[in-house]
Amino acid sequence: MNRSQFNILLIGLSLFIGLFPSCGNKPSDDRYMAQCKYFAADESLSPIIDEELDIFNMKNKRDSIYPLYISEQEAIEKLMNQEVLLVFTTRRLTPKEEESLKELKYKPTCTELAYDALALIVNKANPDSMITVENFRKIMSGEVTSWEELNPDNHMKKIKVVFDNPKSATLKFVVDSIMQGKELKTDGNVQAAMTSAEVVEYVESHENAIGVVGSIWLNDQRDTTNLIYNRTIKVMRVSRASEATRSNSYTPDQYNIAYNYYPFIRTLYAICIDPRSTGVPRAFKNFCWLPNPGQLIFFNAGLFPARAEYSVRDVVIE
Repeated sequence: MNRSQFNILLIGLSLFIGLFPSCGNKPSDDRYMAQCKYFAADESLSPIIDEELDIFNMKNKRDSIYPLYISEQEAIEKLMNQEVLLVFTTRRLTPKEEESLKELKYKPTCTELAYDALALIVNKANPDSMITVENFRKIMSGEVTSWEELNPDNHMKKIKVVFDNPKSATLKFVVDSIMQGKELKTDGNVQAAMTSAEVVEYVESHENAIGVVGSIWLNDQRDTTNLIYNRTIKVMRVSRASEATRSNSYTPDQYNIAYNYYPFIRTLYAICIDPRSTGVPRAFKNFCWLPNPGQLIFFNAGLFPARAEYSVRDVVIE
């Protein structure tokens, strides 16, 4: 009988519950209610935020809160203009942004919620399934423009890179964390679509394309673009080494995120300026941060929860 040994990631979530009451300016009730009606988030985060929100609204006996899925830049702008009191992002506030809010008597809190990754997806017909960080960087800078330059046996013509939005968290991560000072070429081989779903659809219909989406979309069970079950798309393995091999390249799954094997990992934050400790925006932020169900929802969706305590055990199955 064959014996298969594999690693299982075990997550233990602490039961400590912490709330972050805040004082500050007290807007009028009418203005405050308008600020509390919505929160803003980068569109690429919508699958997991929707899951959190569905459970929160079901358990919450008070007023509900509704999402505005826009680009990360636009979400931050709404927070800075006090149009919303809560945003979900993949970056912290800059010192200047934080100081501006404090001058308005707000006390912003930035809470780490979970970790996901950027996934590189290609058409199933593409013979390449692995790529190095350096080669992806060269594609983004325009130094490499065809698949044959990476693999002489790949005749998929010119490489076409597609993103979700030119102001999104996805493109910002590439510029800030991957390019290492190299200029991003945003014309010719790189273009921005409008949504993550449209990125998937483009890669489905273009064999030479490479799409960049949040790994959240790999496990979105409610969406028909779910990549796990999509026969025309595959997720690339990415390597930090100079040459990608099966042993040194990794997919953006939970285990590889937890141990930092996958190169393109990012943090999901909740930034809140709700001045009332009992406000709905603050309550939703706290809900996402609590072990059960908030952090458990992240875990079940394939992200790595920020508050997870974990160990790896070797399990033998006969």
